[in-house]
Amino acid sequence: MESTFLLHKPVSYGSSFANSLFLMMLLLHIIAGAIAPLSGIVAFTARKGSKSHVRSGRFFAWSMLIVALTGIMLDVLRLCFFVKENHTKYAGYTMPSTYPARLGFLFVGLCILYILREVTPPRVFRRQSRETAVTVVLTLLVATGLVLTLIITLRLNPWTGALWMIWTFILIVIIMSQTTSSSDKNRAADVARHRFGMSCMAAFSWWGALQGFGPAIAIAIKGDDPSTSTYLGNQPGPFSPAFFSSSLAGHRSFASQHI
Repeated sequence: MESTFLLHKPVSYGSSFANSLFLMMLLLHIIAGAIAPLSGIVAFTARKGSKSHVRSGRFFAWSMLIVALTGIMLDVLRLCFFVKENHTKYAGYTMPSTYPARLGFLFVGLCILYILREVTPPRVFRRQSRETAVTVVLTLLVATGLVLTLIITLRLNPWTGALWMIWTFILIVIIMSQTTSSSDKNRAADVARHRFGMSCMAAFSWWGALQGFGPAIAIAIKGDDPSTSTYLGNQPGPFSPAFFSSSLAGHRSFASQHI
């Protein structure tokens, strides 16, 4: 069975051709995911308005667009096709991502498309009316986030960390919208919105890079997990008081090693 790059998650879509198409899309996602945080650092450290700032900012915006689009497509494929085969823990492969995590990243991808539309110059992403974006797109995004929250809470597992991503980006797009309708002719507000949106995306790109490349480095050093276990897509499992006790024990262990 084929596996993903770096993290060695199972890839099974019925044929070698289908697997190759999935892996090609994943490779594009990884490359853009590596460019985004690096170009973001250059844009943040360069003098505002300089050629370096503008050029690196353009690289960052386009790489985030590719990350968002490919991430959405990858998550849709994972959640809609050969779901059982790609959410099974096989020996020699790492544990697949959880359903809540996939839904969370899918929602973030949609929010990033909205943020890019709002914070980039019109020559990069042409737009007709910001009022339409505020009243329609924002409403759809918030409604989608709330529906996913209900699905994850009632049907899946709210303890995987997916909800904080959804709630954080709901808050971000709401804050973005509050400066949109009243600030179209206010350059200071446009600049503030640009910096806020870009900062949020940059922070997410850095966090995402740690989430992806960090485990990949650990796998390269320690090797793949040879064990198998039952996996239903909602790990770490149904909530129980053990969640708090294990978390408390971890904090105590950390404190004892650093006192």
